[in-house]
Amino acid sequence: MTVESKSIKVEVLVIGSGAGGATTAVELADAGFEVVVLEEGAKHPLDSYGQTLPKAMQLLYRNKGMTPILGSVPIGFVEGRCLGGSTEINSGFWHRLPPEFVLRWVSQFGIRDFSVDSLEPHFAWAESHLKVSQPPEILPKSSAVFKEGVEAMGWSSRAIPRAASGCVNTNACAAGCPKGAKQGVSQNLIPLAESKGVKFVTDCKVRLLLKTRGRVTGVLAEIRRADKTTDLVRIDAEHVIVCAGATQTPALLRRSGIKSRVGDTFQIHPMLKVSVLFKEHIDAHKSVMPMLQVKEFWPDISLGGSFFSVGNLAMNLSDNWPDNNLLMKDYRNMATYYVAVRGTGRGSVRPARFGSEYSILRYELSDVDLRHLSQGLARLASMFLSNGAEAVYPCIQSIPVIKSELDAVRWLDENLPKSNMSLTTVHAFSTCPMGEREDKCAADSYGKVFGFENLYINDASMLPDSPGINPQGTIMALARRNALHFIATTKH
Repeated sequence: MTVESKSIKVEVLVIGSGAGGATTAVELADAGFEVVVLEEGAKHPLDSYGQTLPKAMQLLYRNKGMTPILGSVPIGFVEGRCLGGSTEINSGFWHRLPPEFVLRWVSQFGIRDFSVDSLEPHFAWAESHLKVSQPPEILPKSSAVFKEGVEAMGWSSRAIPRAASGCVNTNACAAGCPKGAKQGVSQNLIPLAESKGVKFVTDCKVRLLLKTRGRVTGVLAEIRRADKTTDLVRIDAEHVIVCAGATQTPALLRRSGIKSRVGDTFQIHPMLKVSVLFKEHIDAHKSVMPMLQVKEFWPDISLGGSFFSVGNLAMNLSDNWPDNNLLMKDYRNMATYYVAVRGTGRGSVRPARFGSEYSILRYELSDVDLRHLSQGLARLASMFLSNGAEAVYPCIQSIPVIKSELDAVRWLDENLPKSNMSLTTVHAFSTCPMGEREDKCAADSYGKVFGFENLYINDASMLPDSPGINPQGTIMALARRNALHFIATTKH
């Protein structure tokens, strides 16, 4: 597709090239639809991946990796903005949606034809394309000490499958894998879609959905050219499928005047990071992040490992920098872990005014979230300290160090100081819930937006509630399910 013309006509227009968008494009093209995908970010060659994290954030991340979620506890949020979306910068960890949540979503949101058995072929399809496999038996040191701690506590842990079958421990997941081992969709689904005739237009920001009488007729999109100039183009389409992610999909819909159940139920997995000082060298900066997770307290609380670099360590210690700065010399003996909770608070997404690139994200940490974060810290710190770690440093002002199990277990019964916490998240969803409950959902059981004949959502925004797991697998399985339903019910 050329963008020289100011007005273009296509059959199916997909907005976003991440987990949902790439899956949608492959299936629709395979069924013979003419598909064009618009991606706000740029296309970056593999040899540009794996740079220092500050440079990678400029290339691959939205807002250079600095997107705030506002609330009484501000939360740092990161997501991709490039061809392939967040799949290019995530860990590649893979989960299937647990049966408990399948049943809960059917019960609470009335999703039709939704069961573990019906989802199985869609998960299997995605796992095949992304080469999902178990981690190697020989674990990096940061994973090994985690496993030893779990076993010492009598808990259970599991090595999480990853879409990274050829991982060689470059520790560059967050900067884009320079070896192409981690299977962001730019390595598999996007080339497959292109081979089937899909056209990808990058550096293309969709400003507005054009609509009339219950139909979307197309979009107004701003295309950035190599010389930094922009051109506003109208693209007409018979069908529009929005896959711009949990923050950008609701922002685009609301900018376009589509507001019913849109952007009012923003959910995340709040995450508290801790830095752990060990007696021996861990050299976490030289290996992939810890690959085990504790599910003993799931779905409310998950414990696991986080990306580690010297720069990240400094940032994690900065909440109590006067007390912690000398620890930097011991970076080889340190690794980073997290407590993540299945968010139960209330959040929203709104488009920014006055042309800002930022969407306004809000999330109010619930009392349940705070209780689970406190208990999770108590358990994670106790686990490491009981197994010989020297100290645990949480990202909380005024709690500079936990050096004993007694210091740790107090948080089983007390709440952490809410206003002093530094939280992050990389998982966002549920801003346009799908299901048949129109009092709770923005779209039907297959992502078709209520009130429109030809407008769909097919990304993280459609997940009706927080799943308590890394969501990429669920997003791709649901996206394929919905795409096949679109094919079966749409004439072309």
